[in-house]
Amino acid sequence: MKSFKILIVEDDPIYEKIISHIIENIGQDIHILRSDNGADAIDIVNKEKPDLILTDWEMPEMDGIEFCKQINAEQSFENIPVIMCTGINTSSQDIKTAFESGVVDFIRKPIDKIELAARVNSMLKLSESYQTIKEQKEEIEAEKKKSDQLLLNILPKKIAEDLKEYGETKPKLYKNVSVIYTDIVDFTVKTLQMPSDVLLDELNELVKGFDVIMQKHYCEKIKTVGDAYVAVCGLPIPNKDHAENIICAAKDIIAYLDQRNKKSKYKWEVRIGVDTGEVAGGIIGTKKYIYDIFGDPVNTASRLESNSQTMRIHVSERTYKLVKEKFKFEEQPPLEVKGKGIMKMYFVK
Repeated sequence: MKSFKILIVEDDPIYEKIISHIIENIGQDIHILRSDNGADAIDIVNKEKPDLILTDWEMPEMDGIEFCKQINAEQSFENIPVIMCTGINTSSQDIKTAFESGVVDFIRKPIDKIELAARVNSMLKLSESYQTIKEQKEEIEAEKKKSDQLLLNILPKKIAEDLKEYGETKPKLYKNVSVIYTDIVDFTVKTLQMPSDVLLDELNELVKGFDVIMQKHYCEKIKTVGDAYVAVCGLPIPNKDHAENIICAAKDIIAYLDQRNKKSKYKWEVRIGVDTGEVAGGIIGTKKYIYDIFGDPVNTASRLESNSQTMRIHVSERTYKLVKEKFKFEEQPPLEVKGKGIMKMYFVK
């Protein structure tokens, strides 16, 4: 049997005893709380959070109406039912005032035993319903937070917000973005040298580290494809420092791996390619959402990574021109790149 807490706020000791006696014998597991004025009763409500309140109208220090107003004003207490004890000559206007203050039911003095018991039982059922609804609402909110976080884990924040608000998000062209393409050196060979569970743990740790770096530099992770990690800066929210941010992120990736390799059993190294330009971004599919980007900078960053050196950052001429005053570079001889022809390339020093 569920246990209930009932607060009786009554300054007349005789009526308090009458009400307590009736409540104690209604066949419920009830713990009675007592107060003789509204001010003290507020403290009890804050501490005990009763399931039901019975309060007198006229009391010293704080009357029943003011007491109910304060209870009703507190969101965490608004679902506690309140029965008001009134005199036999209470006017309709007074009853209207009481309802507006948060009172749910009335019992008139002198109190009828059967009527009070019936009203208390009814209000306890109402209290249980309130509690059930509150718990269901909290469960729904908790699940909503989980689903929202899951959405943010697979989509950029702005895209996720648009999807939640409008139910869809249309592909968009972004004119000024920089793309980073990172690939692990000798990954295939290393996969043959370690157990699959260890490999997945290692990759997971690396990706987590890269994710933190991307967030630090206002970049957006797009995807991982096997051992490749792709991110971008400048979308879905434009960023005038996109090229600088992406190179800072690339430098941090190399620094992160250098530090990790000093203490880790497994050593990992990467090649990095960076390019700048126009890309289109949008959600692919309807069953399992994937946000992806398309455009020449994506392909070029991949080509730059393939032609890069271990633990070095290879950038295109387009990226170089935007940040040549902010970083030191080492120009490479022009190189024939598949699908691109002759390209100028630069290593970040």
